[in-house]
Amino acid sequence: MNTGSSIRCLTPKDLPLLEAFLDRHRSSSLILRANLFHSGLEDGPEPFQGLYMGAFSGTALTDVAAHYWNGNIILQAPARPVEMALAVARESGRPVNGLLGPWPQVRAAEPELDLDRARLGKVVPEYLYRLDLADVEVPESLSSGRVTHRCAIDSDLPTLVPWRREFDLYAMGFPEHSIDDAANRDALAAMIEANNLWVLEEAGRLVSMTSFNATLPDMVQVGGVFTPVQWRGRGHGRAVVAGSLLDARAAGVVEAILFTEADNHPAQRAYEALGFERIGDYGMVMLDPVRGNDEG
Repeated sequence: MNTGSSIRCLTPKDLPLLEAFLDRHRSSSLILRANLFHSGLEDGPEPFQGLYMGAFSGTALTDVAAHYWNGNIILQAPARPVEMALAVARESGRPVNGLLGPWPQVRAAEPELDLDRARLGKVVPEYLYRLDLADVEVPESLSSGRVTHRCAIDSDLPTLVPWRREFDLYAMGFPEHSIDDAANRDALAAMIEANNLWVLEEAGRLVSMTSFNATLPDMVQVGGVFTPVQWRGRGHGRAVVAGSLLDARAAGVVEAILFTEADNHPAQRAYEALGFERIGDYGMVMLDPVRGNDEG
């Protein structure tokens, strides 16, 4: 029996082993699992595609890293996060635009990667939350009809693109000059086409938005929650997230996760009021998506 250890690229024959490994870490691996569901192990330039590498102890898969079409490395590497991050970056040859995964793994790997640190956004721990959608608590403002939610449509884009700019500035920590409104418009339009973007209305005006940034038939990840400053403090973020989860539940989804900054106490209170429970720590290191291309 082979009892040695190795790191290698994963191939289609490894798919059952990979899926079983990620399912054992399902709540902290949703982006990996969703990308795998949508594009399999095919590596390429299209959305969801990426290079997957695994670490083995004998025949047992112990760690996974993927480097995706958009430059993001995502880890589920509890034993060897640094080795896995370096190996997948080297093997893929892609630039590294971001690093995501359980916080201890991100914290260990980030200093060792060859990143343009002038492009760093926020590098902070996040709390990972989970909710069984059978238990979602619906805010009174939504259940009473005082506010209403719906999937976003193309005519919402003139409002949502500036909102996304504010989100990038304050939630992602990107400098003003780096934000690409045209790219954000394309990204939001793709979410609209996929029915993964929601808005909240009050008295006929848009007041909040949310999205799913990873989806499986039975599980979704909430992200991109934003309420403009003038509408904050009224529970709109909580209401729009609740609305999106009710729609997901009606479509057969049974579980949701999200992560939010460890020091973002208002967001934590809002999510906990919906029934989310903290289950761990997550981390996200995102690089300025434009500066590296536009500046010498």
